[in-house]
Amino acid sequence: MTTTLSLNNRTVQDVAMIVRNYLESAENMHTQFFFTNDGSAIVQGKLRGGAVKQFMGLDRTTTVRITPVSDTHVNIDIGEGKWVDKGIALTVSWFVLWPLAVTSGVGLYKQHKLPQNIMNAIRNGLYGYAF
Repeated sequence: MTTTLSLNNRTVQDVAMIVRNYLESAENMHTQFFFTNDGSAIVQGKLRGGAVKQFMGLDRTTTVRITPVSDTHVNIDIGEGKWVDKGIALTVSWFVLWPLAVTSGVGLYKQHKLPQNIMNAIRNGLYGYAF
């Protein structure tokens, strides 16, 4: 998912902090962020809980790249996470350990919603509303 947004008198670092704060507080993720030579910020998030949540299909990951395109606008590129792993886990668990199919389905749904939730958090942080 890639979107261009107005910075609304903010900086790339401000947007990176909005993303980081959202992922840590609302999504319960460990985060790290860094800046590249071209002025972009990259924020990575991984759900806390480790191997247990991964086994149950509840883990989520994302990478958000914030790239300046002018002094007033940025491109926001949000990675989709681990779709293939979740699909395989869902299929295998359906036949072998069917209760895990439920948790894998929940994890798949939450991973699918994550990019839109991040965009809403950015819009809310920049403009005071989300849609």
